[in-house]
Amino acid sequence: MKSALILTVALTTVSLAQAQQITLKGRVVDEKHQPVPFATVAQAVNEPGTATNEAGEFSLRVAKVPQKITVISLGHAPTTIEVKSATDPILITLSSSTVALPEVRVRNPEQVATELVKRAYAKLARHQKQEQYGKAFYRQKQRHNSEYSEFLDAFYDVRFTNQGIGGWQLEQARYATAAEETGVDMSNFSAAVRLIPVFEPKPSRRTLAVPLSPLAEKQFKFHLREVLQDKGQETAVIDFTPRLDLNQPATFGTLYLDFKTAAIRRVESNVPIGNLMTLQFSEGTTLASQSFRMVTDFSPANDSLSRLQSVRADQRIVLSYQGKPDTTEISGNLFFYQNTAKPAAKGYKTTGVNYNDLKQAMKQNYNAKFWRDREVLRASPVEEQVIRDLEKRKAFGSF
Repeated sequence: MKSALILTVALTTVSLAQAQQITLKGRVVDEKHQPVPFATVAQAVNEPGTATNEAGEFSLRVAKVPQKITVISLGHAPTTIEVKSATDPILITLSSSTVALPEVRVRNPEQVATELVKRAYAKLARHQKQEQYGKAFYRQKQRHNSEYSEFLDAFYDVRFTNQGIGGWQLEQARYATAAEETGVDMSNFSAAVRLIPVFEPKPSRRTLAVPLSPLAEKQFKFHLREVLQDKGQETAVIDFTPRLDLNQPATFGTLYLDFKTAAIRRVESNVPIGNLMTLQFSEGTTLASQSFRMVTDFSPANDSLSRLQSVRADQRIVLSYQGKPDTTEISGNLFFYQNTAKPAAKGYKTTGVNYNDLKQAMKQNYNAKFWRDREVLRASPVEEQVIRDLEKRKAFGSF
């Protein structure tokens, strides 16, 4: 019998070129031949492009070849190559960024790290009420005991700040779902993507403690691990852990901040999801382990600020069902592909913790033309295993 997952705690522009006809397909790997997920792939540094998926794969439409394309990923040196043919798959290898160790770069790494975090929070807090609007693409995948059992693509109009998603409105969605007797029903998984905050201007003991808050120094320890250096730009890599006397749920992970301006570039957080969600177990089922990891990326904006660019979350729950392991893995990836002006009428409806992505998608009439015309979708290939697993189970009937 299937168990249910319920979120119980409330947690406090570019237009795409239409004329591009040639599709370049390829894969991005690191020096160890491991895939580099979510790297930016574009014709030039400041032009719109695409991003690699979890397997490091990408699809980029261009007007002609030969064509120079640039790949950028935090922690790696920017790489530009010339593609002379669209016939063969492209393999791009990224080298690691140049690293300066803390003891070489500064005298007091812990103090420097703490001051950078405090500056980063102060900058976010000054602009916390600046609402922004955009169009976003969300992909959610669920795998049960190594086989994919659910898939969702959705386009949203989104209202947001750098703290997180304020509200969104579904434009179009498509899905595939296969019936499961065991595992976990994680229907409102996107609530975590929307509601777990990047920073917390009004922290309290009833909310999740995060490092970007006015209580940062009292609640967390910070360690400057290294400084990434790429073409004159320096990024401080700062690990954070809750203090031992902190008596409340708290994240731990890594911050990536501009070493000079303290502008935020990325937050990697491990979230104590057991304190935020409740599992209702079916008979004969117990919890063995669970984990939740979130990565939030920012893009540069004016005046050394940053703009929320994407949120990715991965959860893994291992149950013991009748003495045997039963594993459910789910991932959600939301990224903004266009920034827009504020709507002339009203903003987008606030979406609470009980919003069910799959139910909302099922209410939609499938619009084939909408999906054929989506450049973002063509540039976001789905791994072959997702399609193979769900086709085998005839789960794509809703398409």
